[in-house]
Amino acid sequence: MSITVRTGFKAAMAFLLMVGMLLLAPSPASAAPLTAADFAADCNTDGRLDVSGTQRYVGGSGVIVADCIVVHEAGATLVLRNVDLSAGGNIVAISSLEDATIKVVDSTIVARGALELTAGCCAGDELVPDDNGTVIVKRSTLTAVTIQLMSSFDGLNGRVVVRNSTLDATGALGVQIRASDLSGADGSLRLVDSTITSAGDILVRTGITGRTVARRNTLNGLGTTTIATGASGSCVSVGNTPAVACT
Repeated sequence: MSITVRTGFKAAMAFLLMVGMLLLAPSPASAAPLTAADFAADCNTDGRLDVSGTQRYVGGSGVIVADCIVVHEAGATLVLRNVDLSAGGNIVAISSLEDATIKVVDSTIVARGALELTAGCCAGDELVPDDNGTVIVKRSTLTAVTIQLMSSFDGLNGRVVVRNSTLDATGALGVQIRASDLSGADGSLRLVDSTITSAGDILVRTGITGRTVARRNTLNGLGTTTIATGASGSCVSVGNTPAVACT
């Protein structure tokens, strides 16, 4: 009888040990995150990067040899954190559907063409909804011929935040930062503690019933610098160098 008990006890302990080892073993879900090199490799395959769910690229560097078009599914989120990306052509995210989000944090992106990070799509096309877009750039440096950061371009509830960042546009098309602009409504735009250098215009604007806030920025544009909102919106522009009044 005692032999049977000891045998059963040993079997139970072996089973518990096996379970513990399985629990401690790394799972596929805990695999290393994607990096800037993965982002570039995907772009270089066919010139396109598709975003579904939440896709994060963390750390590392990557070189995109030509153009890259970024396409968001509805509700998709793209996160670039602590990455160093360069492109021989354009990096363009202009086909984002509704509820799309683009976040760039602690990163450097250099494009020899245009850099367009647009959480939105089709400028008011009712058949292609693009409301509730979000673009966030924090503690990052963006350099390109033209830079466009836009959300829900002609839709509702677009949100753009640029904070503690440097934007440098080397071409005449300059820099555009826009949230639910034109016939869009309820857009929110905050440009804070950042430096914008543009060989052309600088445009910071929300549309109807939008809210535009620009505080403590350095705005070096060779063209016209505009900080504005729609006829029924609100606008605050304070502490900027040079001083720029809301229009």
